[in-house]
Amino acid sequence: MLSQSSRRRTTWLFVGALLTLLGCSADFGMAPRQSRMRPPYLAVVVFVDAPPEMVSRGPYSFRIRELSGTLGVDTSLRASPKDTIILPVQPATYRVDISDVPSTCGVREGTSHSVTVPEKSNTSLTRFFINCSPALVVAAYTDGVFPDSDYILTVQGGSGTDSVNRAFLVEANDTTRVESLKAGTYTIALHHVAANCMITSDGGEQISAKITPAGGVFVAFRIVCSEVARRPRIVQAAASYGGGSLAYIIRAVDPDKDIERTFVDVTDCNRKSVLPGGGLRRGGFSGYPNVTGKDTAVIVGAYDLTVSDDVIRNKCIAIWVADERGNTSEFSELPLPPRDAARSPTAPTFNARLNGTRGIQAQVTAADPNDDYVGLFAFYQLRDGIVSPGDGQPDRLVPAPAGIIGTTIQELPLGIGFGEWSDYLSFVVYLVDRAGNFTRLEDHDLFR
Repeated sequence: MLSQSSRRRTTWLFVGALLTLLGCSADFGMAPRQSRMRPPYLAVVVFVDAPPEMVSRGPYSFRIRELSGTLGVDTSLRASPKDTIILPVQPATYRVDISDVPSTCGVREGTSHSVTVPEKSNTSLTRFFINCSPALVVAAYTDGVFPDSDYILTVQGGSGTDSVNRAFLVEANDTTRVESLKAGTYTIALHHVAANCMITSDGGEQISAKITPAGGVFVAFRIVCSEVARRPRIVQAAASYGGGSLAYIIRAVDPDKDIERTFVDVTDCNRKSVLPGGGLRRGGFSGYPNVTGKDTAVIVGAYDLTVSDDVIRNKCIAIWVADERGNTSEFSELPLPPRDAARSPTAPTFNARLNGTRGIQAQVTAADPNDDYVGLFAFYQLRDGIVSPGDGQPDRLVPAPAGIIGTTIQELPLGIGFGEWSDYLSFVVYLVDRAGNFTRLEDHDLFR
């Protein structure tokens, strides 16, 4: 990882005297010639915090002006790290500007400073703090069982004489700085990932990044490694979308029969998410009867999405599962079709109502035109801030995060940490069949 020890801090000190050798004494409103090497002096100090390969950049340009205009001081100079320049000046207020700073560097507190040189003073000082960023920083965050130790990173892009095709060795949980990249779009890829490991970050093993003249682009690869003999495996997955929602069914096997979470995303069919916040993780499956202790876990899930159906049309669903130890399945990416309303499950009966102030009872029956109904996913909507920190949106309480096989929904007890009866707004259920077709139902009236 980047650390202070891996960056070189260089101080360039420009204090005032040698300009007299350049015949510049009149320009700086200096004292008479016989005393021009005496105080007061104006000093400019530049602190440069940058990777070692960038410190040699320069020289910088400076412009020094007396603000009132009465002394007629307005001069420019250039200075490099090896310059030592002394500026004897007359008492006044001066403006000092720095320019020709590399585009990948920023000047803290601005490029223009004002400094007052008082009467009978010795040296007045102004400081510029410059922080330089490399064009690209790449990290390879790695965890899990038997983690990989290092990878090969490639960076390709540019055109003509500016084209780049470079390779680097990246150690696990470390960062690599890549300099000397012109502005443009680059393909950044991670190779030689161990067979027991999987890249879970958005885009997978290959990411496209746009680098601007200012640099400072950060790309993070996230790698999860597993014990192969205990790794879960997806044997069947199906999903569909419609009406701003997504529903899916996953069948997976696991040697330890302890699948604990899923990761679901809508992608461009090339591992790149099209959802504003990226992939959706849901966990807490331990102990639920359709998952824990089962030779084949059957997971039913659904999400209300924040994008329209047009955004996810002709896209893919990406899925992986993980067990309680963090062992992950391989990444599965499948075409995501629209729901087939004519073949989706229906609910002859559906009702959720308060059982006094003690609980909420929900009843549902399901029918399916193809007789392939599997189960449901459900959640309660509550007032904002009841079961999670306030965010301006209704809270959601999921009674069974791994879904429910069949239609039996247990009564939800109230007054034990899930809010009071008056906090509940509605009950939502998705009925899902084997093909991933679904029907979304919502009961807004919990009083009858």
